[in-house]
Amino acid sequence: MVVDRRWDSIFRSGRTASYPKGQRVFLKGEPGGSVLRVVKGWVLVTEPNPDGTDTFLEIRGRGQLIGETSAFSGGVRNANVEATCKTIVQVVESGRFLAGVERRDLMKDLLVHVQERHRQANVRVGARGLGVRSSLSWLLLDLARTAGEPLISGIPQKTLAFALGVTPRTLSSAVSELERRDAISVRWPALRIRDERALRQLARRGQE
Repeated sequence: MVVDRRWDSIFRSGRTASYPKGQRVFLKGEPGGSVLRVVKGWVLVTEPNPDGTDTFLEIRGRGQLIGETSAFSGGVRNANVEATCKTIVQVVESGRFLAGVERRDLMKDLLVHVQERHRQANVRVGARGLGVRSSLSWLLLDLARTAGEPLISGIPQKTLAFALGVTPRTLSSAVSELERRDAISVRWPALRIRDERALRQLARRGQE
């Protein structure tokens, strides 16, 4: 598990910003103008609904980009983004980001990055139909891959429940089951994968 280093050269000259837990990074409809890269922490990406509720889209973490879509379109932000814990990002102006992508011929890498991000998001959403235990297993494996290590720290229990479309109580039962199987250990808001192989087996059972 290795953090994505393709964007180092572009973001090295950017400024650093920090967001406390629960702070909005930006809202859908706000002007774009910059691209962010997560250095530490996690952000929750949601789609606001007319009735005031939010639809889960994805969770992004270390090494992943935020706001690149509006940079390419030249339009406004297309989703809400909120820090789930203290989150540190690097920020570059959209023009500088686009120039860096073009200058370093990173367009192919960016497309691969976007496709992989969408694949991961689809895994999360698709896993909802597998049963809570299997869905949670898929989600944790995905998040650990983003984190670059077996420790997933800074995502509250209620955020994981929201991502899976279940109540915190239902999530707690699934977490307890994975703990009993010694697949994970938990001390909220930190969760560690203890047996990746077992977790993968549990994830696949939902597809049988």
